[in-house]
Amino acid sequence: MQNIIFYFSGTGNSLKAAKTLAKELGDTEIVSMAKSEKFILKKQYDSVGFVYPVYYWGLPRKTVEFISNMDFNNNAAYCYSVATYGGIVGNGIRQTKELLGKHNINLNYGAKLKMVANFIISYNITNNVRKCLRQADKKLVLIIRDIKSKKNNTVNKPFKTVHEIYANSMKNLPLLSKDFNVNKNCTGCGVCRDVCPVKNIEMTDNKPVFKDACEQCLSCMHHCHRKAINYGNKTQKRKRYTHPEIGAKELIEFNKR
Repeated sequence: MQNIIFYFSGTGNSLKAAKTLAKELGDTEIVSMAKSEKFILKKQYDSVGFVYPVYYWGLPRKTVEFISNMDFNNNAAYCYSVATYGGIVGNGIRQTKELLGKHNINLNYGAKLKMVANFIISYNITNNVRKCLRQADKKLVLIIRDIKSKKNNTVNKPFKTVHEIYANSMKNLPLLSKDFNVNKNCTGCGVCRDVCPVKNIEMTDNKPVFKDACEQCLSCMHHCHRKAINYGNKTQKRKRYTHPEIGAKELIEFNKR
């Protein structure tokens, strides 16, 4: 039978992990969780996977919305999740288990995959990007081995303090777009608009305008080669990062799936 992987990605880390998984599993469909419409599993799959980054120590808002609205159509597949993260993995895997549980679906396996931390609103990009990616590739090999063998594991109980921080952050997300700003380096190319997985950016007079659906994935900032987009006065001197194997064009195309 076929396999299917749902992913959400801003800088390409989670898409890279999803693509590698798909290649190793074979006969695997990759679908973006940035979709707005309800997704119905119309086939019986051998495995169903969810690959996503950790934002504010939990799931991206769009990932929560996507899984909550899914119709699993009595699919009895082996279900797994892979949470990519930079600092602390938080409650993302536990959240996935709870969301699936509401559909009477069991999360058989949950894995965490440390990749390059890129939330430059709070910190700069590491100088050891290549080392970090090599370590992530090695870890992913082990995760894929587990998934191929349909390993089951136990998901930890949620961390209360982390949950409270996450809940407050999600509540404030619509307010955070106001701090994005665009400098004179902007050429109006529209890449920021096109890479945004939730279509939160519009171009007005050849300049990006930020609406209130931002996920804080910072895809717009990282994919702007001219560093024209910044957040307050925090990011002007900080490095940008996108996964070296996932370009803007590929990310845009995959996010349409």
